[in-house]
Amino acid sequence: MLGVLLDFGVRLPNSGPLANPSNIVETARQVEKLGYHSVWVHDHIIWSSKLHGHHISAGSKEALASGQKPNFYESLTTLAVVAGVTNSIKLGVAVIVLPLRNPLVFAKQTSTLDALSGGRFLLGVSPGSPSVTRPEFEAVNVDFESRAELTDEYIRAIREIWSSESASFKGKFVHFNGVSIFPKPVSRPSIPIWIGGPQNRLNISAPAIARTAALGDGWLPAYLTADEIRSGSKEIQKIAKTKGRSPESITIGNELFVCIDEDSESARARAVSTLNESFPSIEDGLNRSLVGDPRQLREALSKYRDAGATFIELKFIYRDLDSMRRMMMLFADQVMPEFRR
Repeated sequence: MLGVLLDFGVRLPNSGPLANPSNIVETARQVEKLGYHSVWVHDHIIWSSKLHGHHISAGSKEALASGQKPNFYESLTTLAVVAGVTNSIKLGVAVIVLPLRNPLVFAKQTSTLDALSGGRFLLGVSPGSPSVTRPEFEAVNVDFESRAELTDEYIRAIREIWSSESASFKGKFVHFNGVSIFPKPVSRPSIPIWIGGPQNRLNISAPAIARTAALGDGWLPAYLTADEIRSGSKEIQKIAKTKGRSPESITIGNELFVCIDEDSESARARAVSTLNESFPSIEDGLNRSLVGDPRQLREALSKYRDAGATFIELKFIYRDLDSMRRMMMLFADQVMPEFRR
């Protein structure tokens, strides 16, 4: 049996210029057929036309057009639909802004999704970031400054509900006694919880690393270099040991933009405008993304693997679904086999 050196997941278009139900379903089916590890969505409650034009998480800058609605399909609902049209692929969300969700209701939703999908759910969580999520906290009347404490307490409370037939919890923000919520998750020993961060793309988030080491089953930052992954992974290992946890049980991931082509210059040309929109400079964007021909991507991913990464979420840069399909096929054919043994 082949062993896995790196798992690869693909971001679905649940937001952005190509977000619609048929594109989500068609892409999920293709990703599963090509043998990827997982499909992923992301999560926000409020999403404006301004954010739609500047925070491109699926598609590309070129796919934007005037008059587009800032559609952002809710993460858990979307994954429930995807669960029904796929068979075995893992279903991930990267990431839920956890303080915006009532922990009891959220525990019920996620345990149901995991049960209905046969234990395929992967849950990424984050406290949220000042640059994007503050208006959401204001809209749902949650104290933004308490977001880190809320996240840690909600994780503990949700895990108690998932694991206990009659769950009780008493914390600073959450109190319940003798709560029975079924069905329980199918995943064993539990639904994996991966911790998101950093959000500013330029610095390793110390709180996210500490949260991962203490409470997480995985770390899922965004746009980190291999050296930054190595540094963060070592810190997680060090802290986890002080908590009596096995560092080997914690997945080390990374979320990266991807543009692949047989010709490296063509890949770069198609990626430039999207990266320029998403990073302080094109040089920084290229340094923090996977752009080039298959050989270049294999070399870059080998550095991530050697730095301790075991999972990469791929955010392909594509103008339409045909170009995404071609890139997914090329990646699956000429890059993924390098990371199996």
